Amino acid sequence: MTGRTRAFAITTIAATFAIAAVGQQPLLGPKVDDELFVLMRAKLSSSQKVVEGLMAGDFTMIRQGGEEMQKICDSSQWRHAEDQVVGHYRSELKRSAMKLVAQAGEENLEGAAYTYMHTLSTCINCHQYSRNVLRVAKIQGKSGVVSIPVTEQENAAYQNGSLYR
Repeated sequence: MTGRTRAFAITTIAATFAIAAVGQQPLLGPKVDDELFVLMRAKLSSSQKVVEGLMAGDFTMIRQGGEEMQKICDSSQWRHAEDQVVGHYRSELKRSAMKLVAQAGEENLEGAAYTYMHTLSTCINCHQYSRNVLRVAKIQGKSGVVSIPVTEQENAAYQNGSLYR
């Protein structure tokens, strides 16, 4: 990879990460589930470690960040209230984290940068889904995550309490 191509790739990664970091807002507001909040902060920390490794060309740091992401994906706290789509995103994140570790082992900076961009895209898509499609609802005094009703029949069933997912 030429110096110019490497500089462009690093600048693109840095700009994308900066835009994502500036635009972040609390996803679930003040009633965030503490365990999930801690996991998401750990995921962000491991992601930052990968970015720092990409910027410095430090493959050890990239590998460590990827390994941390794998452990987070395996965490049981992340599974407690998930639906199939969130499960898919978690699996995709784990595959990307494994790929980051492999790319770091091969000392392939360009491959690691590309994989990180895919990882970032997966995180953004999952958070958009969680923010826009899922909502926290109380059904008969129990808190749970349900899909937003998409038809009038589902909405009516939800309103009268007969829709359970």
